[in-house]
Amino acid sequence: MKLRTRITLIAALVILFAAAVSDSIIWGICRRTLMREAEQTVYAKMLSLQTDYLDFNAQSHGILSDAEQRFFFKQRGDDYVICLDGAAEIFNQTILTPSDLRGMETTEYANSFSVSHGFLQSSGHRLLIAKGESAGLTLYAVHDLADVTRRLRLLALGMLGVLLCVCIPAVIVLYLLLHRTMKPLGSLSDSAKQIAAGAYEERAAVSGNDEIGLLAQDFNLMADAVQEKINALAESEQRKTMFMADFSHELKTPLTAISGYAQTLRTVKLSEEDKAEALGYIYSESKRLDRLAKKMMRLMQLDRTESLQMLPVDNRELLDAVLATCQPAARAKDITLQIEKCSGIVRGDFDLLHDALCNLTDNAVKASKQGKTVRLSAELDNLTVTDEGCGIPPEEIKNLTEPFYMVDKSRSRQSGGAGLGLSLVKQIVQLHGANLEIESTLGKGTQIHLRFSE
Repeated sequence: MKLRTRITLIAALVILFAAAVSDSIIWGICRRTLMREAEQTVYAKMLSLQTDYLDFNAQSHGILSDAEQRFFFKQRGDDYVICLDGAAEIFNQTILTPSDLRGMETTEYANSFSVSHGFLQSSGHRLLIAKGESAGLTLYAVHDLADVTRRLRLLALGMLGVLLCVCIPAVIVLYLLLHRTMKPLGSLSDSAKQIAAGAYEERAAVSGNDEIGLLAQDFNLMADAVQEKINALAESEQRKTMFMADFSHELKTPLTAISGYAQTLRTVKLSEEDKAEALGYIYSESKRLDRLAKKMMRLMQLDRTESLQMLPVDNRELLDAVLATCQPAARAKDITLQIEKCSGIVRGDFDLLHDALCNLTDNAVKASKQGKTVRLSAELDNLTVTDEGCGIPPEEIKNLTEPFYMVDKSRSRQSGGAGLGLSLVKQIVQLHGANLEIESTLGKGTQIHLRFSE
């Protein structure tokens, strides 16, 4: 069942219930009013009868005979009056008997005469009877409530008709209004179905600033967030695919060299010098594979790292450790490593920061020519590695932190690089909540900053 139909039915039931309760109250008030009028009428009749009877009795100067009493009531022309002397009937034109009247329960009515009233059911009619005592006789005034019943029945039918005439149009108008009000929800449902079917750019139409309009705005915000997540997942999946393709390519080169030299050693008789050269190639390519595997494992470890224990790290101690690690490779290329100004502390993981700076220093050494200098410096929350290498084209800087990206692939492979160093540095910096900034000038060198938030 649709929501608007359910709301219409509930509203219709509420309207009917409220109208029925109101009609019941009004009907009860009208019934009480009509009964009160009937009671007042029969009381007035009884009081008038008692007064006239006492006057007639006073004028006779004696006890009235039964014939005189019947004459009195006959002259009044009221067939709905009963006069009893004890159990004997003096005047009774009705079908009621003294035993019927004696079984009637009466209710006292306060007035100057002794009058009470009660109800009797006779021949399908409800009778209102007033009872009074006058001059030793018992008088009864009978009032048929058929007219009251008929008027109440007509009133009930009229109220039922009004109820239907009001409720039916009200329900129809309510349904049409709900249909119009709920129409944006149908549009919202269609948009949700289209998005579920793959049309992620679909958005719901926002109409008005009511609750449905606000719901449509929230739905669109949710759709935007979902689309961003899907796009991010798609980009991540694409990066992973490219990463695996690049990784496979990086593995293929050393494996091909290792396989080729091993096959040569197995099938060709080589001189001792050629054997040594072949074994040297096999060893160097194996070391390259080892470095590549270690960096890959490090990247995966960083991906699984949710939080770090941030401890104070002394910049002097950190740079001394980096210098000790990278000094042999620098000396092999006749490149000078030196620490310039160094002060302050940063908060982070010592080992991860050591890895990041070692990668940056190793890249700087590889980019520098023989006899050049690579400088390390630290000032408060800024760690810097500066080289005097060939520099990086401006359009290439934004891609440097992508895995396996290398500006000069031939030179990088000759130096044993795999394009993973800056990718590692980027993840380490992100884990520390810091920023990686690269400044480079072609032919003059590169300067890389690790800036930590205060």
